[in-house]
Parts: sequence; C-alpha cells; structure tokens
Amino acid sequence: MRAANLSFFAISAAALVLPLAVTNPYYLHTAIAMMVNAVLALSLNFILGYVGEKSLGHAAFFGIGGYTAALLALNLGVPAWGTLLAGGVVSGLFGLAVGFPTLRLRGPYFAIATLGFGAILQLIATNWTSLTKGPMGIPGVPPLAFAGLIFRNERPYYYVALLLLALAAYLTWRLAHSRIGRAFVAIRQNFDLAESVGIDTFRFKLAAFVLGTVLAGVVGAFYAHYTNFISPKALESYITLNVVTMVIIGGEGTLIGPILGAILVTLLPEVLRVAENFRLVIFGFILLLTIIYAPSGIVGLARAAWQKRGGERLA
Repeated sequence: MRAANLSFFAISAAALVLPLAVTNPYYLHTAIAMMVNAVLALSLNFILGYVGEKSLGHAAFFGIGGYTAALLALNLGVPAWGTLLAGGVVSGLFGLAVGFPTLRLRGPYFAIATLGFGAILQLIATNWTSLTKGPMGIPGVPPLAFAGLIFRNERPYYYVALLLLALAAYLTWRLAHSRIGRAFVAIRQNFDLAESVGIDTFRFKLAAFVLGTVLAGVVGAFYAHYTNFISPKALESYITLNVVTMVIIGGEGTLIGPILGAILVTLLPEVLRVAENFRLVIFGFILLLTIIYAPSGIVGLARAAWQKRGGERLA
C-alpha cells in the first residue's frame, strides 16, 4: 500500500510540474489530448467496463457537449465555465432519452441502437446548416477564461484537462468502492443472478449510462473551447471505436486501465508516424493480440504478475 501511495504522489507531482518543464506546444497539446481521451475512456468505462453494455455511439455525447458549448457561448454569450456544465447536462439528458428505451434490450441490440443514434446525430449535425453550419462546422468558439484571464496557450488548458481527469478518476474510484459500484459489477458478471437477488438492473444500467454521457459531454465542451471549433467530425464512429479500444487495451472495469489505454492509443500513432502507410494495420494487430492473449488488458497482465510475486490487488 505504501509503495502504491508513493507512486501515486510521484505521478501526481510529475503531472503538476510537467507544463513548467516542457515548453514545446506540441508536447503539451499531446498531453492534453491524452487527458481528454482518458476522461472519455473513463466515461465509457462506466457503461462498457462496469455494467458490461456495449455502447457504440459514445462519440455522439462528446459531440453534443461540444455543440452545446459552442452554441451557448456564441449565440447567448454564456460564460465558458457555464458551457462546460451545460454540455454535461445536455449530454446527460440525451443519454437519459436514449438509454431509457434501449437499455431494456438484450444482446447486441443495445449496441446497434447506440450505433444508429450516433449515425443519426451525425447526419443532423451535417445537414442542419442553419444551426450547426453543416460540414464546415462552427469556428470561433471562445476560449476558456478565469478571473478575467483568457486562456491563449496550452499551459492553462493542460491544468483544466488535468483537473477534469482527476475528477473523473475520483468519481470512478468512489463508485467502484460503493454499493452502487458493487451492483454495477454484479450486473456485468451475471445479469440474471443480479436480478434474482433483487438488484434493479435497469435502474443501475441507466444510471451508469447517464453518468458516462455526462462526463463525455463535459469533456466535449472543454475540447470545443480548447480547439475553438466543433464540427460533425466530433461525432464520427471512429472516435467511439478509439475509445472502446482504450478501455479494452487498458482493462475494462478498472480505474487505471482506461487511463493507460488512453495514453497508449494517443501516443502510438505518433510513434508509428514513420510507418505512415501501416499505422492502422499495426494498431489493429496490437488490439487483436490484446483481445486474444490479454482479455483483461494491461491491468489484467500487471495484476497477474503482481499477485504471483505476492503483491496486493491492483485497482
């Protein structure tokens, strides 16, 4: 336990001082992208990792948060911090509207329903030009600001992204060690048995789904302010597939796994730039090997190795 605490504080300290030691904007941008992906992976982990539902439309809620922030900031002058909350609330309401009828479905039908929702929403964003500006997207989304200071470079955005990641990780940790989290895991491990012992499986699945969509909406709103732009590309299915990959490679139903998966999936394309024509092939091969030989992900491999040495259980 002591070693784990020391590692946690060392990593936290390194994360806090990183922008002070690194001045290259590209490296800071990559770090911000990693944290955005990590929050997205943690948000999907509530749905995929804890209750075991395969959602294939998660990017839609990321895009809803981004569009909500852009439209409120540009059309109504809502302060940027208010748009982050609004992005989460609106995405959560869409999550409730989508999850209420579809989470009653069993098998692959829920995954198909969420995939269809994402495709429909992307079509709406592409064709409703009077609201969304169509495929050209909405430029000029105002940057974040705090105490009158406008965020004009990557450093302040880095700390906001780090704060969002810390809040998402803390929420995951609290839920995982609560009665609700234990109900989530029971549903994932044996749905019928969970129902037989009195767990309201639908209510808990809906809670996990809405919570995941709220987090996705908040980080989507943040990303719109960070890039000063939002377009239908934010709702594309490849984003969902990337996030699903992060959760699977890192380890479903864990705290550390989605974060590690997000770091790997974000950095790997950068490392593989030298093999530009084969990047997707190499990436797919790594995913295939993970599914076959490490179905519990990186965390599962590390947990097995640690327990062989007599260590305590990893998160």
